[in-house]
Amino acid sequence: MEERLTPLTVAGMMSGSSLDGMDICICKFTPLVDGTITHEIIVADTIEYEPEWIDHLSNALNFSMSDYFSFEADYSYCISMMVKDFMQIFGVDVDLIASHGHTLDHRPDEGISVQIGDPGVIAALTGVDTVADFRIQDITLGGQGAPIIPIAEKLLYPEFKSFINLGGIANISIHTEDTIIAWDTIPCNQVLNDQAMILGAEYDENGEWAKKGQYNQGLAATWDALEYLAHDIPKSLDNNWIREEYLPIISDLKVDPKDALNTACNHIATQIKKDIQKFSIVLPEKIMITGGGTHNTYLISCIEKQLSTIGIQIFIPEKTVIDYKEATMTALMGYLFAMDIPSTIPSVTGANRSTIAGKYCKG
Repeated sequence: MEERLTPLTVAGMMSGSSLDGMDICICKFTPLVDGTITHEIIVADTIEYEPEWIDHLSNALNFSMSDYFSFEADYSYCISMMVKDFMQIFGVDVDLIASHGHTLDHRPDEGISVQIGDPGVIAALTGVDTVADFRIQDITLGGQGAPIIPIAEKLLYPEFKSFINLGGIANISIHTEDTIIAWDTIPCNQVLNDQAMILGAEYDENGEWAKKGQYNQGLAATWDALEYLAHDIPKSLDNNWIREEYLPIISDLKVDPKDALNTACNHIATQIKKDIQKFSIVLPEKIMITGGGTHNTYLISCIEKQLSTIGIQIFIPEKTVIDYKEATMTALMGYLFAMDIPSTIPSVTGANRSTIAGKYCKG
């Protein structure tokens, strides 16, 4: 790897918990003499998963050991060809690939976090050096291995000090002069997309169904009673917990999907407000919102309404930042690995030290 700070072009790959596809973002990172890093997004897009992959990724932990190994090999080949074809289609050569992969299991208290997608396969099939598996070192050192987005916020968006990411899971980051805190606050798009699928769509466009639904106090109260929401930070959510504990509450209470969508949007907004009030030493004046949920105008209106009551303004960036902030983060973590710079933040994850996160395979 590099012995000094140099510009590099990196392809970042991110498969989020919403299962909408593989986000690929090719970025050029340039270190400046003042120690900061600038970035340029050259091209970014989402490669949608075929229904078969969505089903397999959702149920992989139920596979036999033999079937799981075959699935992992097939998935590694699939995403390798995704990024290889992506680079060829757009005519962009990269110095490095950074792959987050797809999280199948996340139980940091048990020392477990599995992101599928073998960097050795990616490196071999693309011929490009590849870095992957960015969470396990932090977990081994006592951390949550999540959130890992704050390093990108700190280095790439220094003009902002507070962030909300509305992905499959909503997470919050608060940056101060002395420290950075960040945490998974509540299930987000995983819940909204689940209910939209019952109504026959992949997602609730602009929150139109949510607008027509009625707030269900019983559903909100049952969600509020879940132990995770009361946990102190650092904390992070597992997708399997959402599928096994959080989502079934909707069907157990026989809540209409439109009412569930309305309740979820309002509950997400309320929980974000509660957590910011609970964990922030000083309330931020403005907060940047990114992630797929940002396109849900009803959800954004709920969040804006809640945060305005405590004097916080929201800021919505350009679409490329909204949709590809996490893929950009993955690319940055690859760049930091190449430059021998730590990329995890102990005040965020709870680990006993920072790490130069990732595993490297030569292309």
